[in-house]
Amino acid sequence: KTPHAGSLSRIRRGRNADAMGKKHKSRPDDRARVVNAGHSGGKVKKKKANGATMKASRRKGGGASANGDGRPYDPTRTLSKPAPPPPSYTPSVPTGAYITPEHDEYDACVARSYVGFRVDPPRVLPDELHAEVAAAFKTMAKRGLFTRDVLAAGKTVSPTFVSRTLVGERGMTYHYQKLRIFASPWSDEDTPEGSPLRVVRKLNDAMKARSRALLTRHGDPRVGDVTGSCEFNVTLINLMEPERKESVALKDEGQFGMGKASVSWHSDSSLRDTSTVAVYHQTSGGIDGDDTSWHVALKCLDGVTPALRVPLRSHSAYYMMRDFNLHHHHAVLNGDTRRFSSTHRVAVTARDTFDYVKARCERALAVLPSLKWRAGKWPRGRKPPRDANEPLSNAVRTLGETHREVEFQWIRMFWLQGTRHASAHDGYWTRRIEELTQAWDVMELGFFFFAV
Repeated sequence: KTPHAGSLSRIRRGRNADAMGKKHKSRPDDRARVVNAGHSGGKVKKKKANGATMKASRRKGGGASANGDGRPYDPTRTLSKPAPPPPSYTPSVPTGAYITPEHDEYDACVARSYVGFRVDPPRVLPDELHAEVAAAFKTMAKRGLFTRDVLAAGKTVSPTFVSRTLVGERGMTYHYQKLRIFASPWSDEDTPEGSPLRVVRKLNDAMKARSRALLTRHGDPRVGDVTGSCEFNVTLINLMEPERKESVALKDEGQFGMGKASVSWHSDSSLRDTSTVAVYHQTSGGIDGDDTSWHVALKCLDGVTPALRVPLRSHSAYYMMRDFNLHHHHAVLNGDTRRFSSTHRVAVTARDTFDYVKARCERALAVLPSLKWRAGKWPRGRKPPRDANEPLSNAVRTLGETHREVEFQWIRMFWLQGTRHASAHDGYWTRRIEELTQAWDVMELGFFFFAV
């Protein structure tokens, strides 16, 4: 029996946001060995790779060179068919299973085979924003907004190694690995003044602006002038602990021997084609800390190019632009401190918003009068419904498909994640799940027209 949303005990919590953090002091190594998101500078060094001479930009920050400036940003334009993957990179000398930014050929490898991957040092975003975000994440953790998801991978079902929460535009959900995650809305109309969710929206705006700048400044000849979208409508915020504090045993990154992985190799799904993914990284070491124990790992799918192991300083950000997610996988390697990561995405919306499923319900409920009339239960003397002559099969199919979708893709998806999940979404989603449950009840009654 489908549980009724009205049985949920509503819990409301309110706590003051934490105090602002310390100001970030400029460090001489802010630009050291990261994929520079700024304008080019420094010398150009030639390297032999794959039997040909290629130029690799050897900036202080390292990384891929720009292929032109000032291209227009058009989030609506995408590729008519997938672009070919970036060319493989064969190191001129043996590198082992993977390379790091300290390796001599790191920049050349990124420029050739990992085009679209860039890392920003902390100084790119304002110190005030870093402090606000730190306080917001801490408040969200205290309020219990982070939960472990139970996911189906193949024939097994297991909890995630990390705790997470989804925040985004009102009515948004994100569907992956057979689970629908419901976004806590960050809109002013759904959040009180001072809410940490408003700070997350502020961070999202900053990540969108930065991504637009990178997309217009740094091109990719494989896709021409296509920038793809960075109009992020959700962010999946992960809370990760060092292995010694994890209640779920971490697995080794088994392919390259990089150590324990908090998030195994994967590519992100349920995203708009050619869209950018932007990740904001923050650890408990603070904005002036030296913690670089957490790493993001990346690999090409060609089986030739060396994998990358890239250390991340707290309050840095990295970007996987355009179709990077299509041709590469990434993983998160466990560190020594608590870590928050806000992963900003352009999630698909065709079948994953409340407005969509509400419209489906309205269309299904609209066929009930014709079913009642066909079943001979229409009041005598009343004019038949307008769609009384429509094929019966169409009405039954609309009702049946919507009835199943609402139950299994929405109502059950919400409640199977537990009472803590429901409490975290008390307010916006509990009311809407109740609304869907009521629509489901009416659709259920519609089948009784033919039960006799």
